[in-house]
Amino acid sequence: MSDTDFQTFTISHKRILGLAPLIANAGCRRSGGRADGALPGVPTLRGVRAPLATTAPGVRARIAAHPRQRWFALVVVASGMWLSVMNISIVNIAMPSMARDFGVDLTAIAWIVTGFFVTQATLLPIAGRAGDLYGRRRVFITGVIILIVGSILCAAAWDAGSLIAFRVVQAVGACAMAPTAVSYIGELFNHRERGQALGIYSAVISIAPIVALNVAGALLAVFGWRSVFWFTPIVGVGVLVGALLVLPDARASGPRRSFDLPGAALGGVGLLGVLLGLSRGEAWGFASARTLMALTVGAVAIMFFVLRERSVADPLLDLRLLRLRSVRTSNVASWASSAALFGVLILLPFYLSRVLGFGPIQLGLAISPIALSFVIVSPIAGRAFARTGPARMATAGYLLSAAGALEAAFAAGAESYRAMLPGIVMFGVGLAMASSPITTSAISDVPAAQLGVASALPNISRYTGGALGTAALGVIMHAAIPAGAERATVRAISAVRELIAIGFRNALFAATGFLLVAAASAMRVPQLAGVDRKPLL
Repeated sequence: MSDTDFQTFTISHKRILGLAPLIANAGCRRSGGRADGALPGVPTLRGVRAPLATTAPGVRARIAAHPRQRWFALVVVASGMWLSVMNISIVNIAMPSMARDFGVDLTAIAWIVTGFFVTQATLLPIAGRAGDLYGRRRVFITGVIILIVGSILCAAAWDAGSLIAFRVVQAVGACAMAPTAVSYIGELFNHRERGQALGIYSAVISIAPIVALNVAGALLAVFGWRSVFWFTPIVGVGVLVGALLVLPDARASGPRRSFDLPGAALGGVGLLGVLLGLSRGEAWGFASARTLMALTVGAVAIMFFVLRERSVADPLLDLRLLRLRSVRTSNVASWASSAALFGVLILLPFYLSRVLGFGPIQLGLAISPIALSFVIVSPIAGRAFARTGPARMATAGYLLSAAGALEAAFAAGAESYRAMLPGIVMFGVGLAMASSPITTSAISDVPAAQLGVASALPNISRYTGGALGTAALGVIMHAAIPAGAERATVRAISAVRELIAIGFRNALFAATGFLLVAAASAMRVPQLAGVDRKPLL
C-alpha cells in the first residue's frame, strides 16, 4: 500500500471515529442529480430498498452523500473483523492463568478456543445466508452486539464451563460479521478498487494478533485475566456506532433461498462429537464408552451431513465445488496449516510460562514474531506469487514452516527462547508465504454465481482445522505431562519442566506432520490463468 493510500485510509478512519469534522465539512452533498442517490462512478448495492439520503436524515444522510462513503464503510467492516480476530488470539496468553484459577487441566481450558472455532465453522454459512435474506447491515450490527454481550459475560464467568459457554456466545457474534464484511467489499467496490480494498482489509486483520498478544499481556500483568475480555466492549461500542451511521443496507438480489437447518444441525453435531472425543479422550480413556460414543456420533452425523448436502436443492454447503481441483487442494492445505498454526499458538504460551517462567508481557513479545511475519511477508508474497504461481510459493512456504516447527521442537528441551527463536520465525514466515496464494487459488476457478459459497469455504476450513489442531495437539502434549503439572508454580522442579518440554516437543512434531500434509496438497494446486511460471529467485 502506497503512502497516499495509507494517508487516505488513516484520514477515513479518523473521520469515522470523530464525526464532527465530517459533519462540518461534508455538507449535504447530492449525487449529481441521480434519482437513486448513487454517486457518479461508484458502484451501487443491489437490493437497497430506499436511498439513504431520504430514509436516514441527519448524520447518516451526510455520510452517505460523501464521495468516500465506501471507504468509511471499509474501515467499519475491517474494524469489526479486526475485533473478531482479536478475540481468537487475546485469550491465548491468559489461558495458563485461567486454568490455574479454575483448577482445570490444559485440554479442558483449551475448549475456550476449540468451542469458538467449532461455533464459527458451524454458523458461518448460516450467517452468510442470513445477510442475503435479512440485510447485511442488520446481521453485521447484530453480530457486534452479540460479541460485546458475550465478552461481558466471559469477564463474569464463575468456572471453566461457564467461560466456555460464554465464549460460544462470543463466537456467534464474530461469525455474523465475517461473511458480511467480505460481501460489503465485493458490493461497494468496483473491480479496479477491489484489490486495494481487500489489501487494506487484510492488513488490518493481520495486525490483530500482534495487538491482541501485547494488549492481553499488559492487561493480564496489571488487572488479571478477566480484564482481557473488557477490551472488546470498549472498542466494540465504537464499531457499533460506526456501523449504525455508515453502513448501507443491502441484500442479495434474486429469489430468496431457505436455510438448511437440518444440514447445519448435522454438521454441528458431527464436529462437536469428533472434537469432544479427541480432546477428552485422554481424560476419559480412548477405549472408554464415552469417547467411543462421541466419536461414533460425530462420524455418523458428518456422514449424514455429506449425504444431505449432496441431495437437497438448496444446500448449506455446496459440495459440488470440491470437484474443482483448485478449491479442493487449497482448502485441504488451509485446513491442515490452520491445525498447525492454531495448535501451536495455544500451546506455546503454556510452554513459555511453565518451563521458561515468562510473565504476561514477555509472553506477548515472545509470540509476536509469528503474527509480525504475516504483516510483513503476506503482502510481499501476494505480489510475488503472480510470477511464480500459487503452487510453488505455497509449497515452499509450508516446507519452510515445517522446518521451523522441527527446529523449535529440538530446541524445546534446551529451555532457551533464544534457541527456539529461529524456528518460531521460520514457522511464521512460511505460513505467511502460503497465505495469499492459497486464499486466491481457493476462488480462482469458481463461477461468479457461486463466489459467496466458495468464499466461505476457506473460513470453514480454517476454523475446523484450528479446532482439530487445538484438540489434537493439546491431547498429544498433555499425554506426556502428569496430572496437575500444568498448574504447577512457575519454574517448577526440573523433572516437571522436562516433561512439559517433552510434551510440547511431541506437539510440534505433530504440527510438522500437518504442515507436510498442507505442502503435499499445495503442490497439486493448479496454475492460475494468465500466470507464467518463473523461478523463485
